[in-house]
Amino acid sequence: MFSKFTAISVVFLALTAFSAGVALVFRNPLLVYTAVFLVVTNVVLFIWAQLSVSGLQLKRKHSSLAVATHPVDVRLELTNERRNTRYGTLGFDLHQQITPGQDYTAVAFLEAPRGVPVGAEYQAIPARRGVFRLGPFYLYGGDPFGFYKCWARKDEYTELTVLPNPVPFRFTRPASTSMLAQDEMETVPVSGESTEFFGVREYAEGESLRRVHWRSTARLGKLISRQYELNVAAAISVLVLVTPEMLAGSPVDNALEYSLRMVAGLGNATTHERYQLSFLALMGDKHVTLSGTGRRFYQQLAVTLAQLEGSGPVAWNSHAKVILNYLPAGSSLIVFTSDPSEETRQRLRQLAVHFRRLGVFSFDRKSFERARRPETPGPKLALGEGYAVCEVGYGDDLSQALMMLLGAAGKMREHR
Repeated sequence: MFSKFTAISVVFLALTAFSAGVALVFRNPLLVYTAVFLVVTNVVLFIWAQLSVSGLQLKRKHSSLAVATHPVDVRLELTNERRNTRYGTLGFDLHQQITPGQDYTAVAFLEAPRGVPVGAEYQAIPARRGVFRLGPFYLYGGDPFGFYKCWARKDEYTELTVLPNPVPFRFTRPASTSMLAQDEMETVPVSGESTEFFGVREYAEGESLRRVHWRSTARLGKLISRQYELNVAAAISVLVLVTPEMLAGSPVDNALEYSLRMVAGLGNATTHERYQLSFLALMGDKHVTLSGTGRRFYQQLAVTLAQLEGSGPVAWNSHAKVILNYLPAGSSLIVFTSDPSEETRQRLRQLAVHFRRLGVFSFDRKSFERARRPETPGPKLALGEGYAVCEVGYGDDLSQALMMLLGAAGKMREHR
């Protein structure tokens, strides 16, 4: 808790000091009474200001997850532990991590009876994905005349995971060369209720007994479950090379944030289109993987993208096995990289032979550093080297870029 002297309080203190000095010099009873009155008034008002923000407890409530650029509702609850009702309590909730340029939001509690929590709400709009902390909270009060102002800091912190805002994307199934479209569909083992019977496996704890294969259970002497597979229209693999160059620009507008928004768009599309998505991010000597399809998978992917941190040069030699072992051969591969070097281009040409089709997103670093769109705005598509390349600049339409690249990669496959 700390106090702030206003201009009025400084004048009042100066007047009090002057009165006390004159009273000491002249010893006049009237001057002494005046000095005592002013001193007592200052002490009372100062204590009043201190008490105006004491005995108050605060709690902050909000959802644990939010989406970048979408408002999140924050509720504050103030509890008065003192005997008397408080009126007109003002507070400031700090959230500069999620809203750069707006450090706090002011809230007011008009009346706070004893022991009864009172609420106030506001909305904050996270600028980017990530895991952030809200807090602390400052209570602001003073005496009725505004002579003294007092602040009380409440170390109330809450964590908010902000998911990337997915770009709008609709999956277009690749053209089939089979009389039966399902012949070319990928099959993915999944838990829960699926459509195609795959075989049997050992029972996993927590599974429904309806999935138990009783004949196999009787023969083997232990619980055996039916294994199902889910047919998906295609398999798409995503490789994100998180190098330091991907972070050029602002925390909101840089190649990495654009990449993760497009990856989130691909993951979100699996909730209404049947295709398998495999995600791999390389960050120096570290990597992050996730694979699946459907709403639950997208929720896991969005949280993974929100928590993604770190960067580093790509260690191709050590990561070659990770790429080929984790990303399904024959799937459509999308690579996100910033200004690919000659070594990266050579590695991509080598990868192209392992996948059904390959597309690369590169980024115009200068446009992000200048925070300006390129002279020719919009994603630029180039074909060659065995794969398609789409260059994206600051402020470009990411949905358009995603559709352009997937369409171009498909055409390249047809002409191989």
